[in-house]
Amino acid sequence: MRKPILLVKSLIAAGVLFVSCDNSSDDIQCPEAISGELSTTETTFTGTWTLQSIVAEDEIDLTDDDTDNPSTDIYGQFTDCEKDLVYEFGNDRSYTYSLGKTATGCNNENEVSGTWELSETGTLRFVGNCTSQALAIDVNDENTAFTFEGTYNFTDVNGTTISTKTTFTYAKSE
Repeated sequence: MRKPILLVKSLIAAGVLFVSCDNSSDDIQCPEAISGELSTTETTFTGTWTLQSIVAEDEIDLTDDDTDNPSTDIYGQFTDCEKDLVYEFGNDRSYTYSLGKTATGCNNENEVSGTWELSETGTLRFVGNCTSQALAIDVNDENTAFTFEGTYNFTDVNGTTISTKTTFTYAKSE
């Protein structure tokens, strides 16, 4: 049986699953949606990007399978529903980020939408749900994959929290 790894699931979103704020208060200033024409870099970037890999610097055992089998391959230890993370970047600056929408039988479906921009230096910025978030990404030369990394906390099968540098890779769908 697999132990819940809620912390890991929330970290996969890596800053893109936003917390809503209440717009009814006059004290809250939500960031404006991103607008304007797409640059050449952004036009090339539009499309659907699917999670392909999560690799940690340190070995972690996330699967409660009665076998001590830590691995740096975090993605390989996830269920199909946990692996089902997709970005869709529109040519009108809209984006959606969905979890568990295409895999069969997922109970934790989620979707976030808003607007986006990609700078020439590789900063991918999102505005949605009254927040703004930015990721430093690397897009490969063929424009078929992008990665980002950071230090994230994972809870292993023994309940130990492990903080490790983690790299996420998304591949562009045709």
